[in-house]
Amino acid sequence: MPRTTRATTSMQATNDFFDSLGHKENAVLLRQISGTVRFDLAHDERVDYWFVTLDQGVAVVTQEQRDADCVLRTDRKIFEAMTRGEINPMAAMLRGQIMVIGDLRLLILLQRMMSGPPGAHDPRAFARRERTER
Repeated sequence: MPRTTRATTSMQATNDFFDSLGHKENAVLLRQISGTVRFDLAHDERVDYWFVTLDQGVAVVTQEQRDADCVLRTDRKIFEAMTRGEINPMAAMLRGQIMVIGDLRLLILLQRMMSGPPGAHDPRAFARRERTER
């Protein structure tokens, strides 16, 4: 059985995040916005580029370096921690761990697609449960 390294596992978090953007359940959150976001993820003296096109509920992800409405630059390890819910993207921006150029609202919207902190519960689920129990 092949051994899974931490690097493979953490890179999987990045791949899973970009794969999930095209799922139907995310279309509701993305339907009110159109634009492009490029993620520049630095590691090992290289940069991986992920380009996301948002068009009213449809997200298309490619790996290319193009001009975008919003560009997020960070270390790949920081981004992977963000996708796992270990680091809040807005807090990371305030700490200088990520740099955002362009339309910040696109990043805010994509932040909603990321996992919450480990052990966190969706507040909408709590509100729904409260309404149905009454």
